[in-house]
Amino acid sequence: MIDPTARCPKWLIDRIRDSGGSISFYKYMDLVLNDPENGFYSTGKLKIGKDGDFCTSPSLSNDFARLLAIQIVDWLLDLEKSGIEDELFSLVEIGPGEGTLSRDLILAITDIAPTLISKMELVLVELNVGMRKRQKKVVNNLEGIKFRWSNIEDLTLRPVTGVIIANEVLDAFPVERLVFAENKVFRQGVSLRKINDEYSLEFVDLRPTSAIMRFLQDSNSLLNIEFPPKGICDRWVTEWHCDLPTWFEQLSKILINGSLLVVDYAMESKRYYNVIREDGTLISYRNQKANPNILKDPGLSDLTAHLCIESTVNYALINGWKFMGETRQGQALLALGLSKFIYSLQNTFSQDLSGALNRRESLLRLVDPMGLGEFRWLAFQKDNGFDLMLSNRFLEEPIS
Repeated sequence: MIDPTARCPKWLIDRIRDSGGSISFYKYMDLVLNDPENGFYSTGKLKIGKDGDFCTSPSLSNDFARLLAIQIVDWLLDLEKSGIEDELFSLVEIGPGEGTLSRDLILAITDIAPTLISKMELVLVELNVGMRKRQKKVVNNLEGIKFRWSNIEDLTLRPVTGVIIANEVLDAFPVERLVFAENKVFRQGVSLRKINDEYSLEFVDLRPTSAIMRFLQDSNSLLNIEFPPKGICDRWVTEWHCDLPTWFEQLSKILINGSLLVVDYAMESKRYYNVIREDGTLISYRNQKANPNILKDPGLSDLTAHLCIESTVNYALINGWKFMGETRQGQALLALGLSKFIYSLQNTFSQDLSGALNRRESLLRLVDPMGLGEFRWLAFQKDNGFDLMLSNRFLEEPIS
């Protein structure tokens, strides 16, 4: 059971008071992550890696990028063979984190297909100033490739051809939280409570918006499940990624021809909207520790929510994307040759035992079904009349 109270910092007290004393959870999540002066992301407080708040696949080692680059090269070569003429093929990363994935992908592509580099540009899409400063320290050392920072709005004015990567991005989009109680649905909100001269946060029930009601009406037919499921407890809670339709619409205007790969926490609708998942999927992360109290340490911790696979795919389809397929990260990386990487370590054990063991541990963590291996890879294609046939090696049988 989530403790509904947590100390509220002064800056957030002011924001909530300015909004009339309560805000939607969507607004709360957006503030604590993206507020320009106090948000966890925008101020650069977020630390990624083994010594940070949480690990991502790219932060473990460059092996994740080296494997992913194999698929990206396939897509770029497919585009090249299709006869599409463009000034440059673009590799666009949405939400580049520390910038390490972008850097490592370019280095890996240089090794795999060096002739592609002169035909490419790297585009990093980052909203938060704090994170952009850290990315520049990493990416500015790249040589032999054009690179730039942009935003989605500018890219829609000058769309590109190539590959878009969104690795562990959508789980941090602000979500609406829906509370089902006494045969009614409420929009979860956050309000202030004064306890012993200190302000704390608590959940409150707000009236659902018309958009929420449309989502509920559409979900029964869209997801092919009973929504909400029968037998839910009183005050059953779930999430809705309400910004995904707009996001897919925007990206459809960015990419003329090419592919989009989404890598994130995700699960099927029958698991997502399940009677036993009574508190949704939201979780807070700080200093490598997960905490179900999502109101604790606002502005100092990360918040993430899983995606519903069927909803995500549908939002893409209605915005002009073709769905190429999805699989778990563990299977994707094995299909791209991870077992060969592990086997190659045998040659380094005698030379650098400690380094080989650390690399082996990192590789195994990438496919751990209880961790990063459970991430889902969802691939989409945009085709502007070229009848593209993009190959998806990551969906094939694992290489032994």
